[in-house]
Amino acid sequence: MRHVFVLLTAWFMIVLFYGTAFSQNTDNSLIDLDLEFKIEEVKKKPYSINADIEIKETIRFFDRNALLFKQKYLDEKKEDTAWQTDLDLTIEGQYQKDFIKLYGRFNGLFYYNDDENFESERKVEETYISFQPSFSWAFDAGKKVHKWGKGYAFSPSAFFSRPKDLDDPDATLEGYYSLSADYIKSMEGVLQTIAITPVFMPVNRDINHEIGPKDELIWGAKFYFFAFDTDVDFMFLLSDNMDDRVGIDFSKNLTPSLEIHGDAALVKDYHQYIIDADGNTSVQEYTAFNFLLGLRYLSSQDTTYILEYYRNGQGYSPREYENYFSLIERGFEQFSNTSDKTLISTSKTYSPYYNQQAAMRDYLYLKISQKDPFDILYFVPAITFIYNMNDQSASITPQMTYSPLTNLTLEFKTAFLLGESKTEYGEKINKAKIILSVQYYF
Repeated sequence: MRHVFVLLTAWFMIVLFYGTAFSQNTDNSLIDLDLEFKIEEVKKKPYSINADIEIKETIRFFDRNALLFKQKYLDEKKEDTAWQTDLDLTIEGQYQKDFIKLYGRFNGLFYYNDDENFESERKVEETYISFQPSFSWAFDAGKKVHKWGKGYAFSPSAFFSRPKDLDDPDATLEGYYSLSADYIKSMEGVLQTIAITPVFMPVNRDINHEIGPKDELIWGAKFYFFAFDTDVDFMFLLSDNMDDRVGIDFSKNLTPSLEIHGDAALVKDYHQYIIDADGNTSVQEYTAFNFLLGLRYLSSQDTTYILEYYRNGQGYSPREYENYFSLIERGFEQFSNTSDKTLISTSKTYSPYYNQQAAMRDYLYLKISQKDPFDILYFVPAITFIYNMNDQSASITPQMTYSPLTNLTLEFKTAFLLGESKTEYGEKINKAKIILSVQYYF
């Protein structure tokens, strides 16, 4: 900011001095001014530290008739609402000296709710060392987020990162430990830029154990091309225990206001775990095809539209998903009549597959946001729709974000879930929720 202050001060002095000289020159003749001066170059610090603290209050309104509510709580929870208070602190810092950079982002969460009382969580979201011996080459080692894919809400080709939160796709993600490199080359002609990014990710009981229980080395690469004003990536992932996969994505600005993007991936020998209404299980093996097609449009009124269609080839059919809910229904009836938890416990075993977000096959995502409506500066209202095309259930999330100060953001968000019985959003634990948050950056 110092060089900005110097420039503004210099400009003010020029205007003041010239105005005084002009007023004193009664014959309106021009006078010679020596406007040559030297602005000192601001020395860049080798380090930077940033932090933000967020206080958030969440009110959840339960759907006591929902099957997922019965699966989780049985008859143990009598309240219709639940409150949770979060105190979230994120610290981000980096140090750079010559061609070496150290980077870290750390998160600490302290929260209180009715189920768990006071709890805390601490995690290292990213921490890595980067070597950049030249403009074309960079090498990274440590815990890092690899942002592959062009999708906003969904990213089928993000092979080396965790899935995004559909309630907040812009939220930062936790990375994985890896070794990676980047090579970039610019050239003249139709093909203007190429880049290659190989990634090596070890898996054992100490690091990256969320991916799988066995020791192995996962590796892959992304190949980037910029040609015909279009960004294109080809990527792959290979391993001994995970499903091998290949992918492609693209992004192109059709006009200054309209961008189109796509994302696709093939997952070889994917194993889908299926359970029926009687609790019988089976495994289906096939090559899954996932793809996304989306667009982003900015209107002349500063309204932004993000629309995406997502085909989840690893998702469940409406019949398979309905069978899962029928199992929960039968399990709850069994527990109510006999106190036997056999079937409900069986359904819980498969809940990580069926209860994950976007567990079915076809989805539409639409987000509409308006910048500074009614001439209210730094105020952005928005609304998000997620529509399950297979069972016609949906979520609707209106929100308002306001930044009255440079380092302060206030947000009010609500969410409503709509759907018939035995549909994805119709059987969620919550039928609605309200979120109030205050975030301060320093």
